[in-house]
Amino acid sequence: MNKINKSIFYYIRVGFLKGVGWSFGVTFGFVIISTLIIFVLNKLGGLPVVGGFIADLVEATQESLLRRGKF
Repeated sequence: MNKINKSIFYYIRVGFLKGVGWSFGVTFGFVIISTLIIFVLNKLGGLPVVGGFIADLVEATQESLLRRGKF
């Protein structure tokens, strides 16, 4: 019986450590890829286009809310 409990706790511990390692890897990879994309877009002059698109989206949402009125 003790061997089974030890085995279960071993797998829980190993699974937890694998999950923590995976999450750090995904986070670190996302940061690197995002930084590279932003750097390339900045060099190409593409960030104002993205910013303009987001500004248009926010403006359209605000106009829609104003037309809708109060609840």
